[in-house]
Amino acid sequence: MQRFARLVLASVIFVGFTPAWAFECPTLIKEGKELLSSSKLPAAEQKKIRALLNEAQKAHDAGNHGESTKKAREALALLGKK
Repeated sequence: MQRFARLVLASVIFVGFTPAWAFECPTLIKEGKELLSSSKLPAAEQKKIRALLNEAQKAHDAGNHGESTKKAREALALLGKK
């Protein structure tokens, strides 16, 4: 019975946090684009970051918010944001 209760609790927590990712993606993508527009990084690095942000937007649009957040955070890390 405890095992079932843990499974139910884990499911509720997962479902509860999934919508939060949906709202986090656009914020991270927007922040990345703003930082990119004012960055003085080499063109090749800017191109890589722009590609990551585009992938993040596509993943968000497709409903894959975990992947979108991951890509956006990767782009922000390359921009020096921790």
